Amino acid sequence: MNGTLCPGPDGTLHLFVGRGHFRIAADDTRALLAGGTVVPVTMDETGTAEDGTVGGQTLIVGHAAMNHFERSVKIFTVAGHFIVPLVSVQRVVRGEAASAPLFPLVPEGCP
Repeated sequence: MNGTLCPGPDGTLHLFVGRGHFRIAADDTRALLAGGTVVPVTMDETGTAEDGTVGGQTLIVGHAAMNHFERSVKIFTVAGHFIVPLVSVQRVVRGEAASAPLFPLVPEGCP
């Protein structure tokens, strides 16, 4: 399953995988790209209580990290594992590209 990485108006990165919508916060994006820090990937969950009130919460559903050679970003979520070239992520963050593809990350030894 492929996905798409898109910029948000506030510097947040949005990941669309199938019907899933995940986010990397703007502060976390800067930490990832500048320092190589492992950052959380989050998702909003909303629900209706028995009394009819609507509530929501933000869940950490994965993480994003640079690879060992700092040439790509690996993204691990409950919807799958993906890899994106670092230059593509940088172009999306700077606003030079409207989106970047998320490529499925297949574990070594698997066909």
